[in-house]
Amino acid sequence: MEVANFAFEAVRNNLIKILEGKLSERMPEYYPLSVGLICIYARPFTNNFPVGELSEEIVPEEFKSLHKQIMKMRNTLFAHAQASLRVGKDDYPNEVVVEHDGTIPRICVSRAAAKTVVLERMLPLVKTLIEKTSWHRSKFAKKYVKTILNNGKGEFRLNVTDPNAPIFVPLSEDEKLVRKKKRSAFDFSTII
Repeated sequence: MEVANFAFEAVRNNLIKILEGKLSERMPEYYPLSVGLICIYARPFTNNFPVGELSEEIVPEEFKSLHKQIMKMRNTLFAHAQASLRVGKDDYPNEVVVEHDGTIPRICVSRAAAKTVVLERMLPLVKTLIEKTSWHRSKFAKKYVKTILNNGKGEFRLNVTDPNAPIFVPLSEDEKLVRKKKRSAFDFSTII
C-alpha cells in the first residue's frame, strides 16, 4: 500500500502543476511528464513480484471506465508501444514514417501523449485512491506498530522475499547509505 499511495500522491502533485497551467501540451516537457504520470498511476496495478498487484477492486465504480482507459493507454501507447495500434481511421499513434522531400529523407516518430482533458478526469480518481490507500496504510501500521517499536531504533526493510525471516529486517550500514537520499517516511506517532 505504501508504494501505491506514494505513486498516487506523485501523480496528484504533478497533475495539479499541469492543470494549473504551468505546463501546456505544446511544451517539450509535457510529453514525458504525461506519459510518466500514466505509467506511475498504473504501476501499483501491474504485477510486482512477489508482492503482487493492487486489486482493481479499490477503484470506485464511478471511475472504473476511466481506470480501464488509463491502463489501456499505459499498456498499448506508452509502456508497451504497439506499432500496429490504430486509434482511428488512418491514425497510428506509435508510427514511424519516412518523409522524403526529394532531397533528404528523414525518419519521423509520432509522439502520443495524454491530453489535458484525460489528466483533468484523472485528478478526482487519484485523490480517491490516495484516501483509500491511506486508510489501508494506517490499518497496516496499526497492525505492526508493536513489532516496529519492539525492534527498537533503526531502519528496517519490509520483508517480502523470505517467508522464514522476520517481517521487518534491519538494514546494514551500507544499505542505509544507499537509501539515504531516496526516503519516503510514514509517521507512526499519529497512531500510537
